[in-house]
Amino acid sequence: MSDRVTRIVEEHLASVGDAALDEVLQVVRAAGGAGVSRAALERVLVRDPRFASHDELGRRRWTLVDPSTTAAGAAAAAGAPAPTRPDTRGALDALELRPWQAEAFAAWSATCRGVIEAVTGTGKTRLAIAAARTVLDRGGRVLVLVPTLELLDQWRTSVRELLPEVSVGRLGGGGQDDLFSHQVLLATPPSAAGVPIDLPPGAAGLVVADEAHRYGAPTWGAALPQDLGLRLALTATYERGDEGVAEVLEPYFGPVVFRYRYDRAVADGTVAPFSIALAGVALTPEERQVHDAADARVRSLHRELVGPLGMPREPGALLRAAAAVVAAAGDRGRDEGRQATACREYLARIRQRRDVAATAAAKLDVARSAAPALRGGRSLVFTDTVAQAEAAARVLVTAGVAAETVHGQLPDERRRIRLAQFRRGRIDALVAPRVLDEGIDVPAADVAVVLAAFRTRRQLVQRLGRVLRLKPDGRDARLVLAHARGTGEDPERGGHADFLAEVAEVADRIDRLDVTTRPDAVGRWLLT
Repeated sequence: MSDRVTRIVEEHLASVGDAALDEVLQVVRAAGGAGVSRAALERVLVRDPRFASHDELGRRRWTLVDPSTTAAGAAAAAGAPAPTRPDTRGALDALELRPWQAEAFAAWSATCRGVIEAVTGTGKTRLAIAAARTVLDRGGRVLVLVPTLELLDQWRTSVRELLPEVSVGRLGGGGQDDLFSHQVLLATPPSAAGVPIDLPPGAAGLVVADEAHRYGAPTWGAALPQDLGLRLALTATYERGDEGVAEVLEPYFGPVVFRYRYDRAVADGTVAPFSIALAGVALTPEERQVHDAADARVRSLHRELVGPLGMPREPGALLRAAAAVVAAAGDRGRDEGRQATACREYLARIRQRRDVAATAAAKLDVARSAAPALRGGRSLVFTDTVAQAEAAARVLVTAGVAAETVHGQLPDERRRIRLAQFRRGRIDALVAPRVLDEGIDVPAADVAVVLAAFRTRRQLVQRLGRVLRLKPDGRDARLVLAHARGTGEDPERGGHADFLAEVAEVADRIDRLDVTTRPDAVGRWLLT
């Protein structure tokens, strides 16, 4: 390449700050370098130390290392007007990203699309704000989708703290803002699905989806705007019980570009060390009779569905297929075919079997056993139903623990008051049926007692994550996982196998407790 063409490149980069290769090539050719190829220009830029490159919004851009050596740079130094660009690199440094966050950001930046799966409490919000920073510094706009109004408030606090100069709007909960009047728009899915999400002319748009696994459902997927081409999905557990990941999430966001799981999080010290107790209880004779009858019928229906009716053999696949058959059959009742009838009963018996184990009366003995160790601390107790939550709270209160329930039947204001009281140390334990799993900003707790859980890795990852945030005094986190012995919950029968396999090499210890023979076992374990 001639010196004349090199000077053209220097002058252009000095005046604009940075540019993509295609833009530089267009300038060179317009100035008389019609014969210069794209490959030849790129080779010169790579080999010449005066030029440097960086990734921005998924594209490689070139800059001049020392613009003051050119005429345009000297003119700018003398006071002549010249385009300026924000110091994005400096802004990112100011966010003080952890090593894993920097790696995840780099992985996402390659295409500016993708899913990042990271353990709860390790800093996904700060990572997303770093992505937003790069878009905002180029004149773009950012839409953040959050599942609840509680999380919307949490995000607003974080964005204002880390990006104090950025205007933040709300869409939902009474807010009617948009991306014309605000640089960052925080929205709940129902609100975002109800109005067009438009961008100012020429502006790039980034959509950040928190708790992204939820958006695989049709009603939530409607909130994902097609006109925002930059996309980041955040989740602690990127899995669903249906085809939502393959059919909705991956086509929209792209693949998982980075995973940050327990093994590395514990090694990095970004989460508290933790121990797990598997607390077994016995079913009553009446519960055992109902459970075993349902279990026998499930097995019989499984053979019928897999054999004569030709449905999938693997339990998870069969469950999804049966649900699809029932949904397609609708409410036809006795007029439906043999397959739909069998599928309907199969799902009902599975639910009955699960419910007996989840709400076993002896699960309250686990709460009673834990109570002495919960007084004066911060604990979360997870149940299956509102009735079980209320019963567990009564057990704890009777044992001297300041406990309150939090569930969807409470007025929003009362729920916020109880969360605030927990945060201030006026409540020792919050008891909730699933509502604390995700979508609510739960103050840091030390102990999680799970009286009932679905047989999925996702729910237990979320619940353990609620107590994994680093504690100021360095104390560890503890998870008590109750199970009804001889049921699908029982680890001896494969209960929670995926979750336990993930934490087996990471937890400080995993102990088995028998609450039936040792009523004080849980409290003693927590206190030691």
